[in-house]
Amino acid sequence: MASLLEWACQELAAHGIPNPAREARALLTLACFGDRPAPSSRLSPFLRSRFRRLVEARCRGVPFPLLEGRTGFLDFELKVWPGVLIPRPETEGLAELAIELARRLPPSPRALDLGTGTGALAIALARARPDLTVLAVDVDRRALACARWNVASLGLEGQVEVRRSHWFSQVPGRFHLIASNPPYVAREEFFSLPSEVRCFEARRALDGGEKGLEALKLILREAPDHLHPGGWLLLELAPGQGGKVIRFAQATRRLVETRVVHDLAGKERYFIGRCR
Repeated sequence: MASLLEWACQELAAHGIPNPAREARALLTLACFGDRPAPSSRLSPFLRSRFRRLVEARCRGVPFPLLEGRTGFLDFELKVWPGVLIPRPETEGLAELAIELARRLPPSPRALDLGTGTGALAIALARARPDLTVLAVDVDRRALACARWNVASLGLEGQVEVRRSHWFSQVPGRFHLIASNPPYVAREEFFSLPSEVRCFEARRALDGGEKGLEALKLILREAPDHLHPGGWLLLELAPGQGGKVIRFAQATRRLVETRVVHDLAGKERYFIGRCR
């Protein structure tokens, strides 16, 4: 066992994986189907082979949540699939802000999750407020399948509808809250992202165009047509985009009380605005 873990640590370190010892132990637990073997135990040939394959995949840059097939989000667990964006801590912050806004809404409100991915944001809202109904949309069929799986596994089919739509193209009616984690990475920056993000997650969920603002501007322009008067718009941003997003929102003359909220690291991360 010790020699196998030592090999794994060396391989992971050689491929630039941070905290290789911790990763090796986590991969060993995963290889053993959640059981943590004692240091003195001997693995069966099957488990040794499974562990080696997992280490080799991690060295190729496959994100750990994809190897495990799941990730935690707030107080629940999500299934994650290749090609679907894995929710980040920043999006947990987005969800917490969305929940805070949702608690201010009138009885039986409607919310829209634009670009739902795994369904994380829609699920968080539905769990936080049982009388809230959420429409979760995405254009990517893999993301839609993943979101539907997660919604069903948490028993929320009665609250969350998952639908294919390119942004607002198939979105009916008006909502009290629209929330989105859209693609906001500038194209030049996309190519400098870590390979495990660039190569294994959905580019269309990350690449926000030349300056990272294409999807943000589209949402700011079109969201007021889908909000009730007084309804809220909440967006996740990249640091440094706050001023531009505020100016664009104010130029539409349809959003008021606009502001940027910082994340736990002190970086501007979220836009909030209210429909006139």
